[in-house]
Amino acid sequence: MNGTTKNLEGKAPVDGTDQRILQYLSTNARISFQEIAHGLGVSRATVHERVKRMVQSGVIKGYRTEIDWVKLGYPVVALVALQTEQGQQSYYVLEDLSRIQEVENAYLITGRFDCLVKLRAQNHEHLQHILFDQIGQIRGFRHAETMVVLSTPLENNFLSAFSD
Repeated sequence: MNGTTKNLEGKAPVDGTDQRILQYLSTNARISFQEIAHGLGVSRATVHERVKRMVQSGVIKGYRTEIDWVKLGYPVVALVALQTEQGQQSYYVLEDLSRIQEVENAYLITGRFDCLVKLRAQNHEHLQHILFDQIGQIRGFRHAETMVVLSTPLENNFLSAFSD
């Protein structure tokens, strides 16, 4: 990487220092600007101004809490690839998915399937209930292929590509 990341419009919203700040924040959103500054060998004011600029430009969209889903009783993660009816029915699928509390993310995708859903369940019986009684009853639903996640050895790994 040449130290600058370009967006689709050709603008350079972040440089190498910004990328390293983003690494720190993505690992721990509560880290102090002083700790980041010390790790990067820059001033706290520099970190503050760069973070402020990235927030204003929309590069940083917000700060989130990382939840331990196992401790909350939802250890089962499944990815469900959905085929749907085409046309107006597709909107119903997304609307109905948004009402299922166990759905964490939904992605519109290309290929054999139309939508990829990440969901969390308490156990395999609960997963079956979600698949048959909720997802299977969605308007516009045609077919699903479910994959149960065994482990997650890499998660939120994108920014590690920018490490020194």
